[in-house]
Amino acid sequence: MGKPSKRKNPGVGVDFRKVKHKVGKKLPKAQNDTYTDFKSRSINLSTQSIAQDKAGAAVSERNLTLKELVGQLSHHNTHTRRDALAGLQQLLTAYPAEARRHAALLLEALATRVADGEQPAGSRSLVR
Repeated sequence: MGKPSKRKNPGVGVDFRKVKHKVGKKLPKAQNDTYTDFKSRSINLSTQSIAQDKAGAAVSERNLTLKELVGQLSHHNTHTRRDALAGLQQLLTAYPAEARRHAALLLEALATRVADGEQPAGSRSLVR
C-alpha cells in the first residue's frame, strides 16, 4: 500500500489565492464597493417659522392668536384645552372686538367645550 498521490490541477484555486499587499500602501477598493456619499441642503420657509411676527395681532399672554387658541380647544389633552380656555378668556377681555369679529367661530368651538364631560376643561368654560 502506497501513499495516495495528489494530482495538481493548475486551474483549481486561482480565485482563492491570497494577494499579498505592500506595507504602507492603500488597499484597493473592492469590486462590489457601494458608493454611499450624499449631499443635503436645508430649505428655509419663512411662512412656516415658529417665531412668526405677530405684531399688531390680538394675542394672549402666551403670544397665541385667537385661531391658535380655538385650535387648541379640540386638543386631546384636557390641560391643553383648559389652558386654551384661559387664554381665550384673557384675549377676549383684552380685545373685546375680536369676540364680535369671530363670533361664529367662537360659538361653535365653545359649544363643544361647554358640553365637555371632563372636569378641568368643562368647569372652566367662558359662559358664566
